[in-house]
Amino acid sequence: MPTDNEYNYLADKAYAVDSKREKENARIPVKKGSILEVTDKDNKIINSYEVLKVKDNVENGMQAMAVAPIKNGKPDTSQVVIAFAGTNADDGLDILTDTQTVGLNKDTLTTSVEVPSNSSKTETHKKIVDAQSVTALQFADEIRKKYPNASISTTGHSLGEYLALLVAAENKWLNVGFNGPDPYGILSNEAKEWVKNNPGWLTNFRNRGDAIGNLMGNGTGAEIKISLAMGLNPLKGAFHNLSTWKFDDKGRLIIPKNDYNKKAIQQESERQLMQQFVMGMVVLQELKAKFQASGGGLSTNEKIYLEDSQALAVVQLASSEFELAMTNTIKIYQEGMLDLEKLWQKCVSKARNGASDLSHGEIMEMLNSVDCTESKMVTLPNEEFREKIAKAKQMREKFTRLVSEIKSKIAELVQRDQELARQLE
Repeated sequence: MPTDNEYNYLADKAYAVDSKREKENARIPVKKGSILEVTDKDNKIINSYEVLKVKDNVENGMQAMAVAPIKNGKPDTSQVVIAFAGTNADDGLDILTDTQTVGLNKDTLTTSVEVPSNSSKTETHKKIVDAQSVTALQFADEIRKKYPNASISTTGHSLGEYLALLVAAENKWLNVGFNGPDPYGILSNEAKEWVKNNPGWLTNFRNRGDAIGNLMGNGTGAEIKISLAMGLNPLKGAFHNLSTWKFDDKGRLIIPKNDYNKKAIQQESERQLMQQFVMGMVVLQELKAKFQASGGGLSTNEKIYLEDSQALAVVQLASSEFELAMTNTIKIYQEGMLDLEKLWQKCVSKARNGASDLSHGEIMEMLNSVDCTESKMVTLPNEEFREKIAKAKQMREKFTRLVSEIKSKIAELVQRDQELARQLE
């Protein structure tokens, strides 16, 4: 599965599908068969992708490409990424899409064309064509049909991420993109239900200071809004650029540690868990395809193995999510305990400053008279916190035992069927 850095790179390369950008010196045109190389900060190649198909729609201005990583000299079409281009400021069709589709949720695009008249002059007529949202879904459908066994994900930037989110939601695919307006308003009812029940599949990294990327709310729930060390200036173009995002040596997006980004860091942890789950399911699908190809069908043991493996993947995800939630919850409890102690000390300090002539015992009696005691403010709440922490740890032990039991049963199954074991090897 591509890293955040690779998605960022592919989102940028999608712009070069646009034939109107061929004259730009900074962009080499991307066409079918093009090889795209992701490099690190030292210009060392990290991964390479081959372009499987491109779409440059001259009627509505949509550009997209489908790519696959190169393995052993060939494109690995078990993993396909569809990348959509964002707005080309010099393309009037893109500007119309931003206003009519993104702004007004229209599935058609009204353009103007000049046609010859009976006189020597030309006349301007309105022309209605499919919106970029429609042709984006059509392109995705072509890729899905051509690569039916592929694990497909989408990416894009700005308008490109708007389209990528739409396509991912309608097809129940993973998405990782940047600075995109939210397409919830044009989703089908089925897609709206899916995004509601499947948080973590769609990821729209947004710069807190970006006025464009934060348009149209967050109905899909894909937003991870991050405060970068750039201040807040919505009118500054750099806030919307792909280049503002930085990545670590493993290709993961770097989220600055500050008070605003606490939620974003939590969301990113949950997203990583979801991606691990999806990757596990991809492996199972590939394994299932191999079984079917080798024997013309699944044996009883193979079916059991796949079912148990799927159960294991679900349990591991649930366990990881619970572990994360538990860790954060315990942290909140512990911080709460410290806050209560600080609050009590603050109350005592204020009482002492306001009645300096009283002894410590007299101050405690005065506080007790207004029902402000250390027992009520600190001791009793802390006992409740400790009980909750203990219950959380008990639940973690149950999850751990469950995962262990399922793994053990799968191991027993493989041992009983040596033929299956050889296939798995």
